[in-house]
Order: sequence, then structure tokens, then C-alpha cells
Amino acid sequence: MILVTYEQLLKERNYTLIDVRTPKEFEEEPIPGAINIPLLLDDERVDVGTAYKQVSPEKAKELGVEAIAKRLPDIFREVQKHAKGRLAFYCARGGMRSGSMSALFSALGYTTWKLEGGYKGYRQYILEEIPKLNEGIEYYVLHGKTGIGKTKVLQRLDEMGYSVLDLEKMADHKGSFFGGVCEKRAQSQKRFESLIFDYLYKNRPDYVLAESESKRIGNVYVPESVFTSLANATHLSLDTTIEQRVDIIREDYAGAKIEELQSCLDRVKRYIDNSMYDEFTKLLNESKIDELSKVLMTDYYDPLYQKSIEKYEYDTEIFYETLEVGVEKVVRYLNEKGIYGKEATK
Repeated sequence: MILVTYEQLLKERNYTLIDVRTPKEFEEEPIPGAINIPLLLDDERVDVGTAYKQVSPEKAKELGVEAIAKRLPDIFREVQKHAKGRLAFYCARGGMRSGSMSALFSALGYTTWKLEGGYKGYRQYILEEIPKLNEGIEYYVLHGKTGIGKTKVLQRLDEMGYSVLDLEKMADHKGSFFGGVCEKRAQSQKRFESLIFDYLYKNRPDYVLAESESKRIGNVYVPESVFTSLANATHLSLDTTIEQRVDIIREDYAGAKIEELQSCLDRVKRYIDNSMYDEFTKLLNESKIDELSKVLMTDYYDPLYQKSIEKYEYDTEIFYETLEVGVEKVVRYLNEKGIYGKEATK
């Protein structure tokens, strides 16, 4: 078994990174590219922890060994299934869980590494590195009112090979009070920062295209260095028709449940007068979603966003009636700046 730092691991190619923490730990705090082969399952870890606090460390170890022993055949099969090159194991702090797995598979003839400091060591490293990786990157930031399709424009530009930092996708949130609706997983600050680091490290971009964001996206916060770059960027103002905006909102929230939308309206309530809240709720209860979207944007979000719009000077203003035209106009602007996607450079 060899100790290896995450910085050293990044320089290697032929290895399999294995997270031996519980599925819940892995979901909330993953290292991108790692495979989760848990030593203990979520409920087993709770039982071991309870025994440690209420009985004794020896009892906790006994329960842990019993649980692990039952799962060893499955663990071995999973490792065999995914193993490629050296096996690099990690747990929360680089302690007993990853150490025991490294020792076991080393004894079975595998070349094994243990990640020094575990996930905690990885976290310390990436938080130090994000500002360094972000230095010198030229940011181009798309601004526009709610529902104009900034995210969809960026997604299309990403498909065309432009360097896109999709913070809302990484944050699992679309911004605003309604931003968590239709998202598939709960937000995680640590996962958010891991995805930002992973993008910056792997791509090493000279420029990035991003969407205007506040410091906070839902319940996660944009790293200070990235947020400063967003503010100091070259700014583009985008706009479209209200009809197009309603279409985009309808598509974005197609799977939303009435109860979820009502909960979001209830959060907005404290910022609006009672008559406006009653109007919004009435439209929702009558399933007039298009009408609700329109009035929410024009009566609530547009006046709110106007303050943000006035904070910046814009290098260009782009109006479009369809997203396809919007993408074409942004591409034309970027090409005039000497920025081309991969499709254009083939």
C-alpha cells in the first residue's frame, strides 16, 4: 500500500479511484470520476456510530467487521468489475476504511494506493487550486431577464465546442425561488465546488462563457474567485419576446407538480403584496400556467432583475425571436472576437 496525494494522483493515468464511504457520503461529496464501492452501507454506518457512542469502540468495531464480512464477496466482485490499473482507495479522512481495503487488495495481488487525507485532503487541495486555475481566464457573461433562455443558449454553445461554465447545472439549481423545481438531486456545496474544479482542471480554458449569477445559487455559493471573474467579465445583454419566454418556462418546468409550485409561491409571498400573491395562487389553482408564468415575469421578476441589469455596461445587446437565432447572433459576436467553437475549427 502506497500513500498518494490527490495532486500526485492527477498526474497518473492508469488507475481506478474507489470511494469506500457510504452511498450517502458519496452522493453528497463525490470526487468526479470515482466509483463508489462502500465498505459499510448507510444504515450499517449509523449502527456502528451509535454503538461507538452508546456502548464502546470495541463494540463498534465488532459490528463493523460483521457487516463488512457479509459484504466482502460483493465488494470483491465490484472491484473486479471496475478495476483498471492501480486501485486508489479513499474514505473520509484516509483512515481505517480505505486503509483496510488497500491492505486487503494488496494482499490479493493488486497494486494499491491510499489517498492521503482521504476526501478531506482532496477538499483542501481543490479549494486552494480553484483560484489558481481561474487566474487569467477571460469571462464572457450572458445577462437577461428570467425565461429568455440563457441556459439553453449556453447548452447549445457547449455542444458546438465553446468553453462553457454551466454553474446552474453544477449547482443543481436554476436560480430564483423556483430554481429547485424539477431538479433530480439535492444541492451540495462540496459537489458544486468539485465540479467547478474538475471543469477548470480538465479544460484549462483561455476563456469561458457563463450566465450572470448572484453569489448564491439556491443553497450553494459560487467560489469567490469565480464570482469576481463573473463581475469583471465582458457582459452581453440578451432579450427575446414575452411569448418566447413563456414557451421556455413551460419547457423548463414541464414536470413540475402543483404542490411544488405553490411552495415556491409561498416563499415569494413575503416580497409581494397580498393581492399579487392571491392573483398568482388563483392562476396556479386554475392550472393557467402560461398566464402565471407571464405575470410572474412581468410583474415580479422583471422589475427585480432591472436593478441587476443597470449595474453593468454591455459590450453588445442581442435580441432574438427564437433560440436558434439567439445562438447564431452570439456565435457571430464571438467569432468577431476571434473565438471559435470546435465545429468551426475542424
